This record gives sequence, structure tokens and C-alpha cells, in this order.
Amino acid sequence: MKKVIYFILCSFTVLINISCEGMDENYKDYRDEHPTYSPAVTEVNAISPEAGSLTLTWTFPKTDRIKSVEIVYKESSTKSESVEVGMKTEYTLSGLLLQSYTFEIYTIDIYGNRSIPIIKNYTPIPGREG
Repeated sequence: MKKVIYFILCSFTVLINISCEGMDENYKDYRDEHPTYSPAVTEVNAISPEAGSLTLTWTFPKTDRIKSVEIVYKESSTKSESVEVGMKTEYTLSGLLLQSYTFEIYTIDIYGNRSIPIIKNYTPIPGREG
């Protein structure tokens, strides 16, 4: 009986190894064609042109996969808002209070993947660059 169980377990192990043999190569090919994240923007900066507004600027990564940019901003740990700004390299938010905001800037690629966020903290003080 032990020999039968041992034979079945060995056979099962061999079958699994044989059936999974080419999966690593298939996965590498898939990852090359469909990355799971989008490249992030760089050189993020901000200036407050007037009270209650803040203009964010950034540079796109050198790729043609980017479809749009999404900005998520939080005025506290519980309240956040999101705006998708398309292919612009700057965006002005208005109606802001004189307090610190946390901004998360994402890119969204043609596959719908989001980048790792670029996180910045700014306070909209007129004439001040961040």
C-alpha cells in the first residue's frame, strides 16, 4: 500500500513539473508585452499663482505608452479628490484652503495600468514655489 501511495505521489509530481515546464518563458514574454505598471512622471513642482490655487507641473517619461495623468490630492487623511488631466504637463487646482495638501501623481498607460505614485506635499501660498 505504501508503494502505491509513493508511486502516485511521484507520478503526480512528475506530471506537475512537465505541465509547468514552459510557463516561465511564457510569463516573461507576457511581461515584456504587458508591463504591470506605467512609468511615473518626473520633475514634479508646484507654484501658487494666487491665493487658493496651486499649479502643478511635471515631465513625462520617455515612452509612448502613457495615456493620461491622474492627480489625487488630500487635505486630510480622510478626504481626497481625484482629477484625470489627460496628456497635459501642468494642471491648476483652485478653491484650495491655506493648508498643506498631499498630492499623488500617477500616470495611466494604454493598458490601464497606473504608475507608482509620486507623492508631494504643498501649501498654496501665493508666489511661493514648492
